[in-house]
Amino acid sequence: MTPEPGSCEPESGHGSLPPEAPPPPGLIESALFTGLAWISVPLVASLALPFTTPTAALGIAITLGVGGVALLGASRVLPPQAERLGLRGFPLRRGLPLLLLLPTLVLTSEVDNLLREVAPPPDAHEIAERTRERVATGTPLALTETLIVVAGLAPIAEEWLFRGVIQQGLVARHGAVAGVVLTAVLFGVGHGGPGISAQAWLAVATAGFATGVVLGVARAVTGSLLAPILLHGALNALATAALALGERFPVAGLNAPGAHVPAAWLVASAASVALGLGLLRGRS
Repeated sequence: MTPEPGSCEPESGHGSLPPEAPPPPGLIESALFTGLAWISVPLVASLALPFTTPTAALGIAITLGVGGVALLGASRVLPPQAERLGLRGFPLRRGLPLLLLLPTLVLTSEVDNLLREVAPPPDAHEIAERTRERVATGTPLALTETLIVVAGLAPIAEEWLFRGVIQQGLVARHGAVAGVVLTAVLFGVGHGGPGISAQAWLAVATAGFATGVVLGVARAVTGSLLAPILLHGALNALATAALALGERFPVAGLNAPGAHVPAAWLVASAASVALGLGLLRGRS
């Protein structure tokens, strides 16, 4: 059919509308968001430290630094924003698969052990002392403060930025698998932190990447940001508990001296995580 002059029907060779632009943020913008958060956290923490404890300073820094960048990134998300960010609940039947993912902590701890064995960080002792200072567990008050920061504030701010803002854009642009992996790479890089050796940064970033993949799968399969927030908070709470109970319940390579986590723990943890991921995907 030949269009009449002045009609809105496209001419031959232009029979389709231009494709819709992919939603932001793209990879470059996501990397900029990660870098901005990476810079903001130690800066804000250094400003807050003279007025409060190291743990509280860390909480303030994560809330204002990472949370502020997440807020900036969320303003770039296209409508419907709530749907794209995953601001919805998820069925309770997914609770068991998420619990089965908690041994991710054991597996990432062993990843850290292996990398530290291959490339020993010269500043390992200083990093351990700094961690004990910021993640204090020596008194009930210190433990409560730490749990509020690492199991409450940090998961909300970090998951909002990475699995909320960044992952939705990268998945839309590159597909589910590549989007989850790329987000996990940025998540790992963002956990390195300034002022540490290259060997220490590699170990922390790699362990962060492995954790980020699991959190990203939880977000992608459930469609809810609440799932990775709860899982992230539970992982951090479990890590804090392991640190606090190291003298009573020591596990080599996890919370006590030792080159590697016992093989039985690794096998059981790998089986649990594999089952949890399988159940999540099976119910998607």
